[in-house]
Amino acid sequence: MVDRYRRDAVSLLTRLDEGKINFLDRAYTACSVRYTSHERDLLVSLVRGVVKFRCKIDTLARKYLPRWEKLPCVVQNVLRLGIFQLLFHTHVPAFATVYEWVEVVKSFGYPAFAALVNAVLRGVTRDLEIYRKEANDWGVDIPSWLEKEWKETIGEAKLCVLLRSLALPPPLFIRVNTLRVREEELQDLLSKRGILTRKAFIEGALEVVASYSTLVQTPEYNQGLFYPQDLGSQIVGHLVCPKPGELVVDACCGVGGKTLLLAQLMGNRGRIFAWDINQRRIATMEKLLKRAGVTIVEPMVCDCLKPPESFLGIADRVLLDAPCSNLGTIRRNPEILLRIREEDVALCAEKQLSLLRSLFQVVKPGGLMVYSVCTLTRKETIEVASAFEKERGTEVERIRLGNAHITGEARECVFLWPHEYFCDGFFVVAWRKTR
Repeated sequence: MVDRYRRDAVSLLTRLDEGKINFLDRAYTACSVRYTSHERDLLVSLVRGVVKFRCKIDTLARKYLPRWEKLPCVVQNVLRLGIFQLLFHTHVPAFATVYEWVEVVKSFGYPAFAALVNAVLRGVTRDLEIYRKEANDWGVDIPSWLEKEWKETIGEAKLCVLLRSLALPPPLFIRVNTLRVREEELQDLLSKRGILTRKAFIEGALEVVASYSTLVQTPEYNQGLFYPQDLGSQIVGHLVCPKPGELVVDACCGVGGKTLLLAQLMGNRGRIFAWDINQRRIATMEKLLKRAGVTIVEPMVCDCLKPPESFLGIADRVLLDAPCSNLGTIRRNPEILLRIREEDVALCAEKQLSLLRSLFQVVKPGGLMVYSVCTLTRKETIEVASAFEKERGTEVERIRLGNAHITGEARECVFLWPHEYFCDGFFVVAWRKTR
């Protein structure tokens, strides 16, 4: 009998090739409803790994298959998955890996390709130790235009470190709900369930040594004592630095991960208006707020390009966590690399600048406008910030962000590079409205 997670891995990659999936996270969940935690972890590891190293795996496959491009998509994906598992799942005997993927290709109605799959994978096993040694130095495959830009930005040596860092599995962080429990108390509760944690360098953030699926099945999660949240997102919330009693707008808030953190930092005192254009995200946020015991947030379905007139000039702080190319999240969402184009980045930058223009109207004189994106392209970061400043002139004053505890010395803008902070990549900048 073929393992279902292997079949699902082939199906997900094939649907991804066909343009039927944008982000894999929801697809993982849909596939793995009846999985064990171990099966889900294997599915994610296989699919994520193949996407990250697709070009390198295809190059290896072509050594054995000169007419690689002529193969059916399903057969290509079976071979990609088989090669990846041989290279990286070293705990599985090679003969078992070969056998399983031969059975998988048969189960998809391609028995005529069973001998080919068997021959290619057995060919790889003959030089397996050599290939595994080479694979240990692999970095994520990225588009040439992005590689050129990042090389110019951080240099070739750091780029190599970055790409190898992105090849690693994403770390799992949680944000402790300090409205309900102290860090040490939550660590003790999770430890009793065999889930180890260690403190990160910012307050309320814990790195977890466990699988995501195990973590979200705990009573502590259902009681709202913590929320899984990347360390980069938590740093952004701390850089916003909201004060108790303030009126804050969290624009383009999604399901409200950062919104919940802002409420915690405010001690659940003040008012936060959370805006997103997607009704489903707002509905999800309402459930999260209730579970976390947060009472100061008012979720609203809102087009942030057209903020309500009643909000003009009233906010102490506005956080615009803008829609972007998401290239800072490659470590966990490498599928972005299969569809992103250089022209897409320019389109994102245009929308981001439009959102800044609209939402700046909501900031009161003396208030703060905070702009963040989970990407690291020039067009969406420093170029958007510079264009906004050029338009507003003396109406805005860039302020310094951070402190020694979070980002070292205060900076006029913050880049969170994944290889430096081991988190998603982010850019953050803030302005004070002078009049």
